[in-house]
Amino acid sequence: MVDNDGNITFDEPGLNIASNFSIPSGTVIFAEEPNFSTVANGGYLSDAAVIRGHFDFNVPTQQLQSLYFNIDAAFFGNLAMTFNLTGPVDNSNFAFTPGTFLPSAINIPGIFSLMPALHWVIGADVGSTGPVVHSSNITVSIPDGHVHVDFLNNANSRAVGWGPRLTSSVSTQKAASGHVSPYVDFSVELSLDILNGLFNVTGGVAAKPQFINEINVAKSQSHVRKADHMLSLRNVTCNSGFELRSDFNFSVTAYVVDKWDVSLYNTLIPVADECYHF
Repeated sequence: MVDNDGNITFDEPGLNIASNFSIPSGTVIFAEEPNFSTVANGGYLSDAAVIRGHFDFNVPTQQLQSLYFNIDAAFFGNLAMTFNLTGPVDNSNFAFTPGTFLPSAINIPGIFSLMPALHWVIGADVGSTGPVVHSSNITVSIPDGHVHVDFLNNANSRAVGWGPRLTSSVSTQKAASGHVSPYVDFSVELSLDILNGLFNVTGGVAAKPQFINEINVAKSQSHVRKADHMLSLRNVTCNSGFELRSDFNFSVTAYVVDKWDVSLYNTLIPVADECYHF
């Protein structure tokens, strides 16, 4: 652990962690007076990870020589929710945290501690020019994702096996031009503290499946600007109702808090592009 040259070296051969959360039906997960609320129609989230890693810290120079983790992860999420907008809502991001799982730390008193954590966030990007009632149901699983996170050189970080398995359904009972795009963000995070705070760092990997739903009312002169583009009709034949366009986006990001983050995987899967007549 501490060699004759004053280096602290540690190898983690395999730390197993897992968590799960249920979202009871009827739970109000977002709300903003006077025009917006979102109710969960039931949900279940679970994940499991095996963490292996290594670090080498030179005590005389107080420098970290190496720090990396290999994370094998499995994720399952099923979430159904109904968005109720009774009037215009400015483009906003809403977030709800169902829980964080903190297993026991690996602790060598006075030398180092390594704290793993599993974090969950349910969120949504929402904006509308008028009343919207929309329901989304998404089930996604990642049975065998692998990621290598190099805390000292993000160019060495990489991910494989994160292709999602997806089922989904949507319905819109009331429409105005806008977007209602729910997501789940789960992360596997590790915090390392050496010599009682002489050196500390936190980083890990975050996976984010998002159901992107864009609603456009035909011949509407009003549009809601998203962060990266202006909504516009893609289905040119939809001229007497509204277009509902749905895509599934899944991203995997490695990060070290306050230092860097890098996208390791990103996919966009078209789900639906339908015209509903008034």
